[in-house]
Amino acid sequence: MSKVTDAEAQRIMAHMNNDHEDSLGHYLVHFGRIPSRLAHSHPQITTFTTPLMKIAYGPAGKRKEWTYEFSPPMHAGEARKRLEAMHQEAKVALGISDVTIDRVILPIGAYGGALLCTALTAAILYASPSRLSSTLKYQSHILFAPIVRALGLKDSPRNIGRAIQGFWLVALYGAHLAEALYCLPPHLKAYNVKNKAVRMTYFILTILGGFPVWIGLRDAGKAEERKLKAQ
Repeated sequence: MSKVTDAEAQRIMAHMNNDHEDSLGHYLVHFGRIPSRLAHSHPQITTFTTPLMKIAYGPAGKRKEWTYEFSPPMHAGEARKRLEAMHQEAKVALGISDVTIDRVILPIGAYGGALLCTALTAAILYASPSRLSSTLKYQSHILFAPIVRALGLKDSPRNIGRAIQGFWLVALYGAHLAEALYCLPPHLKAYNVKNKAVRMTYFILTILGGFPVWIGLRDAGKAEERKLKAQ
């Protein structure tokens, strides 16, 4: 079988570099074991020959190069089929779907959760600290009064109420922030959510509403997968 010609190599590199940077990034992550953020930093094929392919990646001034040796060697006319097979193998291994989510798709419950948390936040913020301390007597005396004293403040109802407000706001939004940073991103990646506005909307809604948002994204992705398989 004939070797890959220079003309064919140039066509392949131009096509992959211009239209399939995501695929090149997947090659680097799966086959090269390169961290995802670095692998998806403008990957470009620099060499494509019968025995091997080289992909450059990384930020300007710190570019690195990874070499993939074809086994068996790449011959003329094989590139499209074999690169697509590599792409599919990498996607399956990395848990990346064929579905692309390009808009915010959420159940009504997710929006309701965000509104409920926002209302709860407003109730905590605008509640009278003294009244809050009086209403939550057990928490006030057992949990928060010692904290207030440890901070060098007088354990007055007002100071204790402010401590209660701060604790619950930090607990609520700290948990939601953790979900936005650690639970949401795998689903954004899996369902190819690339639009920056859509990604930011999911991030903000997760901070406001918590787990119903990223679970809604996951369920929407699965629903789109079922539609794709049914076609």
